[in-house]
Amino acid sequence: MKKIVFYCLVMNLMNVFFGPSLLFMEDIEAKVSPKELILHYSFDRNSIKRKDITDLSGNKNNGLIKGKQKTVKGKVKEGMEFSGSAPDYISVRNHHYAKANIEAITLIAWVKSPSRGMIASWDRSEFFRFGVGDDVLGNNDFVAFDTCCGIHDWHGKTKITDDKWHHVVAQFDGKHKRIYIDGKLDAEVKATHKVMGKAITRYGFIGIGSEAGAFDAATGPNWAFKGVMDEFLLFHRAVTAKEIAHMAKGPSNPFAVDSKEKLAITWADIKVNQ
Repeated sequence: MKKIVFYCLVMNLMNVFFGPSLLFMEDIEAKVSPKELILHYSFDRNSIKRKDITDLSGNKNNGLIKGKQKTVKGKVKEGMEFSGSAPDYISVRNHHYAKANIEAITLIAWVKSPSRGMIASWDRSEFFRFGVGDDVLGNNDFVAFDTCCGIHDWHGKTKITDDKWHHVVAQFDGKHKRIYIDGKLDAEVKATHKVMGKAITRYGFIGIGSEAGAFDAATGPNWAFKGVMDEFLLFHRAVTAKEIAHMAKGPSNPFAVDSKEKLAITWADIKVNQ
């Protein structure tokens, strides 16, 4: 209550001396835009009910938890611990691909893993996969981002199988493929195709490979994710380097507006907290 009264007094004084326009001296912008956000699993305890995990993007691409994963301390609130063997994975409902029309995509996650494992897959031979390590190019330790079509297997340069938290990003924009590690560009290469995919249906999985032509159907390859995963996001756009750097700081809500020195937001927060 004292904090609310203090801010009210400050706001009134500023309005008297500088006018109400002072409240809008700066544009109100989100640190990360939710534009083209397709899927967001926070892995927080309150987003999980029995075997269902809620998609926080609002697109209702909720997941079915297969196996005995545990909710544990994550990088941002809670995360999900995977055993590294089937059937510990998540089947993604609703969101699937069926056309060669992916013009841009960004996949993001926090991972803490000691060894190779799949982060997410919609089938590398038909669309894409994103992993810690791979089963090609002798890659057991680097971020893998394999895409189609034709198949382009590729990986980053920084070892991340050290059982420590890393913010990992894979991105395709029709011209380049990029990998970011802990908020910084790790590797970049020219894309071998302007759009991604085949005219075939593929559903996705978190934590294991996909060969699924229907929801919760065939998996493969089965080198499953081992360790803890947090804050998985999928966008159908090339998320900016600035947005990625912000998410790599571990904000509890990457889509929150920047309230620093923005008095309009401070005032709104006060009213919410009453």
